[in-house]
Amino acid sequence: MSKPIIETNLHKALMKCNEWSLEEAETEIQCMKNRVAEGENPEDLLYEQGLEPDYFFDLIP
Repeated sequence: MSKPIIETNLHKALMKCNEWSLEEAETEIQCMKNRVAEGENPEDLLYEQGLEPDYFFDLIP
């Protein structure tokens, strides 16, 4: 049984910008978190998605 997704403001922003489902937004957020853990700049990742750095802390483990 999978863990329920807790919808954050970052989820909502991704869903609105990209017309994604909650599951699609969650998949992208997990990918972005992994990239941050590997050393990428969270602000750059947010910029790639067309988002402001307001969601910076949502990507920090």
